[in-house]
Amino acid sequence: MCPEALGSNVMARSEATKQSDKSPGLLHLVATGAARFAADTCDLLFPPHCPGCGGRLDPDVDGALCPACRRDLPSPGEPLCPGCGIAAAAAAVSFCRSCRGRYALDAVFFAAPYAGTAKELVHRFKYRADFVAGRFLAHLLATRIETALPGGVDLLVPVPLHRRRLVGRGFNQAALLARDIARQLGLPVAVAALRRASNTRTLAGLHPEERSRELRDAFTVRRPGQVAALRILLVDDVLTTGATAECCCRALKDAGAAWVGVAVAARVLLPLRRGDEMDRVSEER
Repeated sequence: MCPEALGSNVMARSEATKQSDKSPGLLHLVATGAARFAADTCDLLFPPHCPGCGGRLDPDVDGALCPACRRDLPSPGEPLCPGCGIAAAAAAVSFCRSCRGRYALDAVFFAAPYAGTAKELVHRFKYRADFVAGRFLAHLLATRIETALPGGVDLLVPVPLHRRRLVGRGFNQAALLARDIARQLGLPVAVAALRRASNTRTLAGLHPEERSRELRDAFTVRRPGQVAALRILLVDDVLTTGATAECCCRALKDAGAAWVGVAVAARVLLPLRRGDEMDRVSEER
């Protein structure tokens, strides 16, 4: 965004300067006109785009998304079990009877189901380095956390990438989301709290049991004292089976964390087929 030029007002101090009282108004008009010209030029050269589809936004229409992408942005919908994503539960963060007690995670929050505009936002952010899309996802997720977790948390911790994958991609999408959410909610974030000790193979197409075996001992806590007795919220882009989040959660709880939930921008809600495209997108970290 282009910076706006600001005009300044000059107060008359004596009768001798009263004749110049009209000058500050003129200067202010000139400065305001220059600022508008600069902003219009900036929008012309670098037009704002919709983070969902990449199309140009109409400056006369309010909203960060174009109308088509707004219509295609799914809402979290009815309360669903955060464990299986299917069975109805009493609240959006509660586990159903069959999942209760099977997970180390205490809660799951997501901004939208992994479909439509939400899916496209994740694609653009993660694979095209579209950071406008990333900031929009962070805003959605921060709003969800604020409304669904009134008790608050002590610390945000992003799911880490192995250094080889980090070098290849150039950024950790979970860390960027966590930083943006921390700024919006005024929460501390510990980007390096978790370390990915092993560079696991791609989890696409693996059954949940195979994922768990592959991820066993993949994550460690660098400084246990940093998380001990705290309420921790893990942050990631997408949750599919939850194998990665569960392993991170166990590492944090082994280090003394009192409570661990996970917040993701998008959640896959439908049962997965082996090799499903959604499975590949969400678990190829």
